Amino acid sequence: MLNIREIIVRYLRMTTAVMALLIIIFSIVLQVNREQQLNWISTQSIFLQVEHLLSENAKELDEIRMDYSRACLNNAETIAYIIQNTPKALDRVDELRHIARFTDVDEIHLFNTDGIIYNGTHPEYYHMSVDDGQQIGFFKQMLENKSIKLVQPITPNTAIGDFIQYSAVWSPNGEFFVQVGMKQENVLKVTKKNDLSYIFSLLKVNSSVDLYAVDKEKGMVVGATASENTGRMLDDIGIPLEKAISHPGGFHAWVNGKPAFCIFADCGTNYIGRVIPFNVMYRNVITITLMLAAGIIAIAVILVAAVTRFLNKEIIAGIESVNTSLTEISEGNLDARVNVCSCIEFSELSGYINDMITSLLSSTEKISYVLNKTDLQIGVYEYNKKMKTVRHTEKVAKILDCDAGEISRITADSMLFKEYLAAKIFDKVSEEENIYRLYDNGEKYVKHEEFIFGNSILGILMDVTGEYNRRRQLEMERDMDMLTGLYNRRGLEGRVNVLSACPDKLKHGALVMIDADGLKKINDQYGHDAGDAYLKGIGDAIRLFNSKDSICARWGGDEFVMFLYNFESDAQVDEQIQRLAQVRQNVKVAVSDSHMVNVNFSFGVSRLNRGQDFQTLLKEADEKMYESKRERKQCREAGK
Repeated sequence: MLNIREIIVRYLRMTTAVMALLIIIFSIVLQVNREQQLNWISTQSIFLQVEHLLSENAKELDEIRMDYSRACLNNAETIAYIIQNTPKALDRVDELRHIARFTDVDEIHLFNTDGIIYNGTHPEYYHMSVDDGQQIGFFKQMLENKSIKLVQPITPNTAIGDFIQYSAVWSPNGEFFVQVGMKQENVLKVTKKNDLSYIFSLLKVNSSVDLYAVDKEKGMVVGATASENTGRMLDDIGIPLEKAISHPGGFHAWVNGKPAFCIFADCGTNYIGRVIPFNVMYRNVITITLMLAAGIIAIAVILVAAVTRFLNKEIIAGIESVNTSLTEISEGNLDARVNVCSCIEFSELSGYINDMITSLLSSTEKISYVLNKTDLQIGVYEYNKKMKTVRHTEKVAKILDCDAGEISRITADSMLFKEYLAAKIFDKVSEEENIYRLYDNGEKYVKHEEFIFGNSILGILMDVTGEYNRRRQLEMERDMDMLTGLYNRRGLEGRVNVLSACPDKLKHGALVMIDADGLKKINDQYGHDAGDAYLKGIGDAIRLFNSKDSICARWGGDEFVMFLYNFESDAQVDEQIQRLAQVRQNVKVAVSDSHMVNVNFSFGVSRLNRGQDFQTLLKEADEKMYESKRERKQCREAGK
């Protein structure tokens, strides 16, 4: 058990620890919120930069595309004019390739008026028609109107896969039209600048912080600073798409198996997001928290030391003085007094304790006076485990049948008093109510109870002789058969139920069902009084047989029951049953003034096994009894 100093110090430490923990938790929450807000602001700045770069790159791309389209068309017109005025070029591929290099184009194709390629820098395309595919079919409209000029959007060449822009014009004489192709290297460079992964790489400052672009409809990553994540589904990375849409302020997620804070925003056809790992985002939180914890611990140590010193000097010394005096009092020195005046509170406490001792000394006399004014035979005693004397009321001596000298001797020493009680009231007759038969007065019954209050023991003695005898008489009338003096059915069942609640007490045993033989004949021949005498004779025979480990009862009419239990083996049970058979042969009953008859009865036995209830045993014994009764009747008839 802890002393008050230890309790206060422990409480102070616990309170300080709880307050420190709350402060640290509150600090962590504030810092986490602050870090989230700061990162959200910086992320919005990055998102604005992404949108700005995309917008600027888109403008640049449109301008370059328009320049390339104009250049491509101008080159087509120039080549058409050159070829028309250089007829020999129509027969020589190398001449056409020379013209292509001169005009800075990559491909030249000549179509006839039927839309079929018949010449050009790439013979492998000869004989292809405007009807041979979607890409070349774009120029089929040239056949319908020789005044139009076409520039096809940049598309990958279906044969080689390079991105090429094609344009076409008719020759001035209208005999053929020229299609030229130019690789759009500059356009592709600008297009690459609009690639989100490329833009993210320009904006990436911390190698641990990742940027993502996610297709709105598919939920697929279309751009990321970590290229291995491009093409994966956002959910597979560990970022729920639903949260990315519904939590613009940010949320926590396990990204690729690591905790991170994620912020996503709408950006055209995509969502763009920034993923900041915990170890990056909250590293300042950890540092500040450790510093704060160290400061709080230092303050707590100083505070506990200061309060402990104050307690020892101002409070604990006074309490120890009070305890010393109270120890003397608890050990039986009721003359001791408490005198601590170091402060107002201790002075008041000393006065209250001294008043209480004075009142306590007079409490026994008061209780004794009140009890003597009543007719109740109640005695009260009290002693302390550390005290030698026993305080008691006057009726304790009367209930224990002690004279004045004897009671003074035994109450002078609590150990002697306890030994005296143990010897005087050792024979308990009621377990539930703690009722004992007095040792040297067998007709007196005492109820004895003790209660523990800390170090004190309070005992109560009550003379319950009259009440106990009246109750026994009522139980006898309720549970006993008045004719035979055996238990009736109610008494038997009640006692068997009590035994059944403690199976260990049953051990080996049996239930014997007994039925009187020839009762009707005796009633008819000698009258019902003789029949009652005959039944009483059977009851007497069973009572003679009765032992402390059997319960005998008249079940009703001419039926009796014996319940045998607590035998060590079935062999011992068999001996008891054989005794019953012998008793049957040696008992006579007077049915008239001049006539005696032998007591005859049949019985059946049901062995006591675990798991069988009383009714099952009774039914089995009843069946065996009737079987025995038939056999005995057959034997008597055969004897005749």
